[in-house]
Amino acid sequence: ETNVVKGGRASTKGRLVPYTVFIDPELGRVGLSEQEARTQGRSIRIARMPMAAVARAAEADETRGVMKAVVDAGTGRILGCAILGIAGGELMSMMEIAMIGQLPYTALRDAIFAHPTLAESLNNLFDDYLQ
Repeated sequence: ETNVVKGGRASTKGRLVPYTVFIDPELGRVGLSEQEARTQGRSIRIARMPMAAVARAAEADETRGVMKAVVDAGTGRILGCAILGIAGGELMSMMEIAMIGQLPYTALRDAIFAHPTLAESLNNLFDDYLQ
């Protein structure tokens, strides 16, 4: 279905709607926040990691910020994320793809990403920082 600009009737209903705010550092967000998930009564796990723990961010001297993901405790699916830091919108988009594909967080935790890239921070986020 095409979008409104092309004369269609596509809707955001039932779809993930990401956003990026181009501030310094950049913010990317998609899906449920921790508060929204708790309000819905979901059983969740939270992964929170400072950007200072990201090898590529340290190499680029861009260590300000934090990565946060909300994970369904039962299914392991990623419910939402917010990334404030270098290329926050790009990293958020990687998580959005996993969310669209309904992949569990373990798919990102166990993936082999090139080193040193920002993508490999997802290994650590979902391993060392998931509670």
